[in-house]
Amino acid sequence: MRGSNKKRVVPDPRAWPMACSGFLVGIALSASAQEPVDVHKIDKIEVTGSNIKRTDIETALPVQIISREDIERSGAINAAALLSQVSANLIGRTDVIFIGNPQSGLSSANLRGLGEGSTLVLLNGRRAANYAANGGTVNLNFIPVAAIERIEILKDGASAIYGADAMAGVINFILRKDFRGVQLSAYGAGTQHGGGKQEQATATAGYGDLTTDRFNVFVTANYQNNDALHARDRSFSRTAYRPDEYISGGPQFQATFPANIRTGPSTWLNPALAAGCMPPVTIPLPGTQMCGYDQLAVINLLPPVERTSVLGGAIWQVNMDHQLFAQYLYSYDRYVLIRNVTPASESSNPDGRPIVYPAGGPFYPTEFAAAHGITGNLDLFYRTQPLGPIRDGLQTDAQHVVAGAEGLVAGWNYDVAWIYSENRQKYFFVSGTVSEQRLIDAMGTGLVNPFGPSGPEGDALLASTSVSGEAFHNKAITSSLEAKASKEIYDLPAGPLALALGVEARREQLDILWSPELTSADILGSAQAQSTTGSRSVEAAFAELNVPIAKGVEAQVAARYDHYSDFGGTTNPKAAVRWQPDKAWLVRASYGSGFRAPTLPDLFTPASLRNTRGQNDPRRCPLTGLPSDCRGTFRVVYGGDPHLQAEQSKQWNVGAAWEPVNGFSVSVDYWKINKTRTIGALTDDQIFNYFDLFEGLHIVRGPVEPAFPALPGPIDGVIEKNQNLGELRTSGVDINLTYRGPVTSIGRLGFSLDGTYVAEWQQQLDGVHYIAAVGRSVVGAIPRWRHYATLNWNYGPWGATLAQIFSTGYTEVNPTPPNNERRVGAYDVWNLQGTYNGLKNTTVTLGIKNLFDRAPPFSNQTALGLVMFDPRYADPRGRLLYAQLTVAFN
Repeated sequence: MRGSNKKRVVPDPRAWPMACSGFLVGIALSASAQEPVDVHKIDKIEVTGSNIKRTDIETALPVQIISREDIERSGAINAAALLSQVSANLIGRTDVIFIGNPQSGLSSANLRGLGEGSTLVLLNGRRAANYAANGGTVNLNFIPVAAIERIEILKDGASAIYGADAMAGVINFILRKDFRGVQLSAYGAGTQHGGGKQEQATATAGYGDLTTDRFNVFVTANYQNNDALHARDRSFSRTAYRPDEYISGGPQFQATFPANIRTGPSTWLNPALAAGCMPPVTIPLPGTQMCGYDQLAVINLLPPVERTSVLGGAIWQVNMDHQLFAQYLYSYDRYVLIRNVTPASESSNPDGRPIVYPAGGPFYPTEFAAAHGITGNLDLFYRTQPLGPIRDGLQTDAQHVVAGAEGLVAGWNYDVAWIYSENRQKYFFVSGTVSEQRLIDAMGTGLVNPFGPSGPEGDALLASTSVSGEAFHNKAITSSLEAKASKEIYDLPAGPLALALGVEARREQLDILWSPELTSADILGSAQAQSTTGSRSVEAAFAELNVPIAKGVEAQVAARYDHYSDFGGTTNPKAAVRWQPDKAWLVRASYGSGFRAPTLPDLFTPASLRNTRGQNDPRRCPLTGLPSDCRGTFRVVYGGDPHLQAEQSKQWNVGAAWEPVNGFSVSVDYWKINKTRTIGALTDDQIFNYFDLFEGLHIVRGPVEPAFPALPGPIDGVIEKNQNLGELRTSGVDINLTYRGPVTSIGRLGFSLDGTYVAEWQQQLDGVHYIAAVGRSVVGAIPRWRHYATLNWNYGPWGATLAQIFSTGYTEVNPTPPNNERRVGAYDVWNLQGTYNGLKNTTVTLGIKNLFDRAPPFSNQTALGLVMFDPRYADPRGRLLYAQLTVAFN
């Protein structure tokens, strides 16, 4: 729904803080003229999914609440780990996904697997800036677990309430708003098999009682230090050479040190083969005359990271009816990323130029060449091993500022706030990164030895090919002013009719700036990238009614209009009904529409180049057998499209909750989402695995070769630009069981289970044909069933929790030869925790994550690097033991 190009008056975000400050000062001055009154807590609260304050938290919408107690029992120290325990959260990003991750430093949520941009993440019910390197989702890493009071997860679309991105649901992090006293906490964890150690220290201090002092100020500071986990430190990822799983060749093995020499279309020779190559990094490949590079001897599965965050807040209870508040959150993360040793060959170089060693060079293997009939210059498949692996640095920082007022005026519960949210990333080449042109020139001198030591002159020449300094820096800013109010406006026979009204004005800015080396495609092993910058304004108005229809029956009706300066306006309604026939039963249903605006990178990223991972040309490989056709690397054109349309959705939900006795409840909710005009870019695997569907529009071929006149020409390029792909349909059932037993002579037992059954998940990648993905890895693993279950016990100062995370298996995206489907096994992890708070002001916690030391099931996925498991599905740490000491003083 594109709007016209007519000029519109847009609020200047620079004026919003002044307007908001004037409003707050007005409240304070009017309140100070009143007589002092006793301050009391307002009984009504706002629940995620509604703008109307109410006394009953059980609404017509399915909301899962993770309390502070649940957070402490989980043993999680970051928000992404917490959300990995939510059964509806599928294929989100975590710190494990750093290999092959173009948005390093990002952890994200992905409800229903609809895409991380279809899940809206809020802080205290308000938007935060999306991660600049991604542009489409909030980075969970900037939310410190120590500052979270609870998490409310709305498992239903909510564009009628919150606007864009809330197609799959909303995750609302409710941060601490006030605190009194001092609390100190220290946490340490270590893995049984080494690597991945975690340390954390947290301090919280607050002063002031809202009732007696009429103010509260507090601050929470958190520091984390996590060690790296090397791939070689785990048995399942120790080597990339796995002939038992049909992984024993391909482009990932070809570029090595000592270098392989290409002598024919599918022939490589290596002078170091007779000496056993250079294990463990370079190993002999049986059945060939070449050495193979084993990337898992080098890379990290988890990067070392330091995290620092500070949350500060202040509340002034002006009087019983008015409250002023301000909150500031700052976070800073620093990563060190260890990647492969830089590859250099005509197959991996950004522009396809070969790395050539001259025939007259001092390190020319004359005897080896004569023995194998090699003459002339050498076509090398080489890695810059003497320079060491690629070592990059990443720094991310974010700040989130909120200032506002809430209270009661003429019977209206009002809330007005100004929000400024910003995040930045700086990525640095530290060592091991190489310029293609400099390496070609250096190798052409003959002074660099591609097969062994070069000597001082050659070493200096090779070192001169290194590139260091800033690779890119990104910045995203979201500033907004929002105001809303709710009131019971009329008494109906079944209860009061409640109305909420609100407006929002928002400004979004994004800058993604790459270094000249990357924009010119001169960095070996890295894709070409182009800088992107843009901004837009959004204005919205929304309304909501809560209508009591009859005793025990109420309806929610809501609508929201959003106008985007770059693509136009959209209106999204929602209707829900809640029926409670008696105390034990609750029946609910809802219907709504949603939308997601294209992100600024979706629209404006210029066309760039990269290479595919090894792929077979289905038309030519079976007949030619050429390496350029079989497990070849092809040029990919990727980038944005300014003509993209907004995604749209329709969603339905119907469910029931039953509480036959106090302490035991069951809820079942059926959900269905239909999404249209899905924005995305096809992946290498999708294009080549469904070649018949995509060959026409996404494969560019060269002319027919005389040697193969009956075949189409070789692939010259693959088109993977952003586009509106088609429809996506998914449906399923969420189940919750909760039991909280009575206090007995042996303590109190409790049990909970949150599970999700996915009945349907299918997508049109070509706009016509649906591809089913339930129990398969088409866009990432979509397990049929996933759950998180806990068994809790409390006895006086003692407490214990046994928890299980379980996912059913799925079919691999890459078949095994000749064309057999391969299953990835089910994955379950058990966690155990014990606590003791019998010491004055002190709580001691001991725990074990992955109690039975479950290794990730094998996967041959390559989308996130060939690491022998899927980082979106399983965790590589293994058994981890942790301890925490908390001391609190009031």
